[in-house]
Amino acid sequence: MIRLLAAGLIMTPVATSAAAQETVVRVAPDNMRWVAPDLAGYTDEVLFGDVWRRTDLSPRDRSLVTLSALIAGGKTAQLTGHLNRALDNGVKPSEIGGMITHLAFYTGWPNAVSAIDVARPVLENRGITAAAMQAAPIDPQAPDRLRIVRKGSGPTTNGPAERFTGQVQVSTPVSGSGGSRMAGATVRFKAGARTAWHRHALGQTLIVTEGCGWVQREDGPVERICAGDVAVIAPQAKHWHGATSTSAMTHVALSESDVVEWLEQVSDADHGRGLRSR
Repeated sequence: MIRLLAAGLIMTPVATSAAAQETVVRVAPDNMRWVAPDLAGYTDEVLFGDVWRRTDLSPRDRSLVTLSALIAGGKTAQLTGHLNRALDNGVKPSEIGGMITHLAFYTGWPNAVSAIDVARPVLENRGITAAAMQAAPIDPQAPDRLRIVRKGSGPTTNGPAERFTGQVQVSTPVSGSGGSRMAGATVRFKAGARTAWHRHALGQTLIVTEGCGWVQREDGPVERICAGDVAVIAPQAKHWHGATSTSAMTHVALSESDVVEWLEQVSDADHGRGLRSR
């Protein structure tokens, strides 16, 4: 009886955060839903719907912790999915190799070698070569380098329709150096153009360089932002941003993580609230 009670307590669902209750993403595999639908529910709603979304650790750090635990325990069956998730969360291929090498000394050579057999197909399927796996050594004595990305340089792409409304161009991707995870791009919105509702795992910073636009956090007012203004959006905050109805806007969008959850489009009615909020 005591054992049954303990088992029941362990499997009692915990309260999930408001963000988790808002949107539940199906992560559990089909065979889990077939054999153990309750376990699939815990996987979607508690593990990935709440724990993975908490901000005490970044998604990147959670991936590194998870991979380390799986490799240490010899749980290679779970590695493929989590290796792909780690790459999506910003873990570099060379860091995966370095982690496996480090773990060999602490968790055993066989565990590390078994992980390599799983990691290589995942990396190759993403087009990663052996040369890309050779991490360049960091020389702490090397002088600082200067990199300038000129306006109008670099590739320019149209914002995909599933993420934007109207005419949007994304150009000049930038990234940090020296291990920095900061990355971003210059985004140009024609009048009336905007993003869909979305949220960033580690938040987002917008620096307006030209024109004026609007930004709104869910349940908040539509705020006007113009050249020289900086908008800072909190981690996991549902929001949108774009040009006003009558003027174009360009901003630099920066984030420490490329993990973005894209949601529904911003309707014309919701976008038009910016006119009434001035």
